[in-house]
Amino acid sequence: MGLPMWANDAVTEGVEPREYRVWLTPDQARPVEGVSYEQVPTYALPREDQEDKDGPASDRWGWKVQRIPPRHGHPGAVVVHVWDCSETPAGGGELDVFEALEVLRSTAGAVACKECGASLALGPLMDPT
Repeated sequence: MGLPMWANDAVTEGVEPREYRVWLTPDQARPVEGVSYEQVPTYALPREDQEDKDGPASDRWGWKVQRIPPRHGHPGAVVVHVWDCSETPAGGGELDVFEALEVLRSTAGAVACKECGASLALGPLMDPT
């Protein structure tokens, strides 16, 4: 399912439409009565044995936390990254979207990385209060 959203473009400093895609099970999505879905493209997710043999699928959504310790009088920081961001620390566990949102919500000063797009993906899911 594609959800249209507005996102900040770091290059032009403007706002542009983007699509956030998620997979839903039949129990999560129900057809709207009286609406035809004949033109909606559908295809099955690849089986695990069909994934790229060079590594994980590039459309995977996973998150990692970078904890930067305080140095030379500067405070430390906590940054949530997309799993394959170049700034992501090697090793360590991977979080799902709910765990990543919990880190951002419950850790004082935690931010989502703007370089890898974590802020664009997670920002709209954060509670504004």
